[in-house]
Amino acid sequence: MRQLVNINKVVDHSRFSITKQLFRGLSQQKPMESSEIVNARINAPHVCNTWDNTDNFEYTEEDFIYQTAPWCDDSPIKLSRFDLELRKRWDIAMNDGVFRYNIGHIVTRILPGPKHYVAQLNTLRARERRKPQEITSVHQQFNPEDFNFTRVQPKEVIFNLVNKTETSSATGSQCSRNDYFKNGVPNGYLVCNGKVDAECSSCETKRPERHTLVVNVSPMEYGHCLLVPQIDKLPAQVCILTEVSIQVALETILLSSHRGLLMGFNSLCAFASVNHLHFHLYYLEHELIADHCPVTHLGGKVYEMTAVPCPGFGMQLHGSTVQKLARLTHRISDYFIKNEIAHNVFICRGPVFGEDRNSFHTTVRLFIWPRKKFIGKKSCDEFNVACIELGGHLPIKEEAGYNRMTEEEVDEIIADACIPDDDPLPYAKIKEEVIRIGIEEDSSSDI
Repeated sequence: MRQLVNINKVVDHSRFSITKQLFRGLSQQKPMESSEIVNARINAPHVCNTWDNTDNFEYTEEDFIYQTAPWCDDSPIKLSRFDLELRKRWDIAMNDGVFRYNIGHIVTRILPGPKHYVAQLNTLRARERRKPQEITSVHQQFNPEDFNFTRVQPKEVIFNLVNKTETSSATGSQCSRNDYFKNGVPNGYLVCNGKVDAECSSCETKRPERHTLVVNVSPMEYGHCLLVPQIDKLPAQVCILTEVSIQVALETILLSSHRGLLMGFNSLCAFASVNHLHFHLYYLEHELIADHCPVTHLGGKVYEMTAVPCPGFGMQLHGSTVQKLARLTHRISDYFIKNEIAHNVFICRGPVFGEDRNSFHTTVRLFIWPRKKFIGKKSCDEFNVACIELGGHLPIKEEAGYNRMTEEEVDEIIADACIPDDDPLPYAKIKEEVIRIGIEEDSSSDI
């Protein structure tokens, strides 16, 4: 049986290339017996069985890691309890044949130029991934007949995320049943943005909300998972970016001590593949332009990001709180949704806005781009312009494009995602409203 790491211990890894090399050899090893996998899960500290036989990863705000080392620091990375448990379970899933392919075939090329785009050739993802759903509207209704993440196999589930902090306000799942009642909410009912969800108050759903981490069976990189907040509510993707879901995403990245843990969200008509709430999450061992790019202050706690040809807006956790950043992001996204504006979100680690690229004064950065809508099925170009591409990571579909791709070509493809100047709601008008929201939120004191 492969030795499992106690998740209470913090271990050193020289970057995670060692982990990746070890992982790429897993396909040649004898698969673990099912009984060994079950025992590994049952014996994992701080993880307990919950409803539907899935496991909980319980945490509090004391587990949050607000600063990580910059990319210039070559010191070995000390993985957090969250990192260790996620990686252990992800490796078990790969070793057990859950994925459609392993990631040993992926090759990486840093494109010459000031942006240092990180291009990766991943031909198997282009061929083997689940057929994307056809999306025609930012407001497209949820279709229960289509695939959604409640249909994944139990073996694809990593665990549920449960914040045990007594004062947490993220969701019902982050309070005990007694906490629900103490806060004036009927015991066990689901809560969304502080309100009882009438649609989910039936006897079958009188339980805390689940925020579930599942493997992406067609991975882009090591550790590629999907965070599915409020998985049982089955909201349409258009309804995803509530304060609850954004707060869960921010808490998730704060649980990691790895500077290369990235998260992203695509709205409908912005290359969302499935019309069901989800964020992408994975590890990357290369610095991206979004990790360090300069920004321009606009108003309140909102900045403008113009480091890539499609301009967007930036926020940071520094000088704010998880709750405030979640609410600000939600308000901007809500404005986009109400005005049929497709958008992408990218969350990463990097220097505090205004600090030097190599500063040890780091924080969580969040970018949100309004962009031109893409209608229909996913395109067959070298890459689609979605959340991670706007952050500087380019999964390329075919070898010829990977070998010839230049920074200038990438800029042209990304620029094509910009909202046209003749659009009824051009970027300049959107920018004015986002500034207004930023200033209004900054002056608000009702949190």
